[in-house]
Amino acid sequence: MTPTTFADHYVRTDAGKAEIRAQTIKMSRPARNLLMVIDGSCSGDAWLGKVNGSVPADLEVLIAAKLIAPQGSVAGKTTHQRVPVEVAVRDWTYDALYTLLTHEAKERFGLIKGYRLILKIEGCSDLAGIQAVALEFVEHIRKAHGEESAARFRKQLGATD
Repeated sequence: MTPTTFADHYVRTDAGKAEIRAQTIKMSRPARNLLMVIDGSCSGDAWLGKVNGSVPADLEVLIAAKLIAPQGSVAGKTTHQRVPVEVAVRDWTYDALYTLLTHEAKERFGLIKGYRLILKIEGCSDLAGIQAVALEFVEHIRKAHGEESAARFRKQLGATD
């Protein structure tokens, strides 16, 4: 039996975006973390390497539940009206934003700047506060990594503009 590889780039489906908000499907923490960070910028195999504790079975769970789909597939496409990032962050729960932002701060900004951003995230005591930090985070990404990287992160948050 050959091991399964995930060379495709995956994106969240509408069902995956809804699951992030509702958290109704029982899945492992690494699988949920994969669902929150997958954005089409990397292959499934690359995401497995980036998310601590994740294994191929976690990705298979997300695919089987139709929470993610290969980029460009019919299941992965969405036909929505324009959703600005300010509106998209309102659909996230505190815990989901917290997990996403802390993960991305470590990945994107390194030890010192990432630590500062995590302290800011930790200082949020309510949903409105962490939503504001998420919007600032987009700007930090734009300044540090360029508009293309910021656009990918806005898309990861659910924005379509």
